[in-house]
Amino acid sequence: MTSRLKQIEAAEGRSDQDEDVEALRRKRAELAKGIVDAAAPTIQELLLKVAMTASFLSEGEVGVSLTPQYLEECDRALAQVGDEEQCLGALEPELWALCQRVEELTAALEARWDCVERRAEEGRSNDSRNRHSLAAAWDELHESVWSVARYETMTTIGLRAKGKIFIDLMAFFTDMDGLFALQDSYLRDFDRLAYRRLNGKDSPMSRRSVG
Repeated sequence: MTSRLKQIEAAEGRSDQDEDVEALRRKRAELAKGIVDAAAPTIQELLLKVAMTASFLSEGEVGVSLTPQYLEECDRALAQVGDEEQCLGALEPELWALCQRVEELTAALEARWDCVERRAEEGRSNDSRNRHSLAAAWDELHESVWSVARYETMTTIGLRAKGKIFIDLMAFFTDMDGLFALQDSYLRDFDRLAYRRLNGKDSPMSRRSVG
């Protein structure tokens, strides 16, 4: 389908071709979403799904792929006996501290936002100091999310922590750039951990870095 689209787009534009392009684009987007939603019961199938998902995201075919089902599949594929007894703080203290900071800043931002909304409902003005405080809290949270995205986790527990941060934030901040970077980071980390488990070495995908 992608090959056909490229052929049509490379040809001289005609109205009937324009219609073909739009129809193919819609169908390709539907197929992309279907692949993201499809079950991948084995780690090999999940590696293929993750690689295709990363491609779809980079091409804009899908915007968000890390659903709870997707995260559960990844967690199950990497799960090992004893994982439930391990602590992120002990395994990766830097990542643990970064995730804790994101949680603290999220709670603080939600509290400040509730305060602003209450003042508005009561007919009280929100002065520039309050607006500046809210903007500063947003910027600090955004940078903290980027810090988690830049961190390359080495454990399944760390990957699970990244997934939890993503799901928790998606409920409130769907337009945060750092969230999309975190999504890419999660997929890269899963690819590296799964590929290493199967092959004893890093995959080509893991060499891409977060901007």
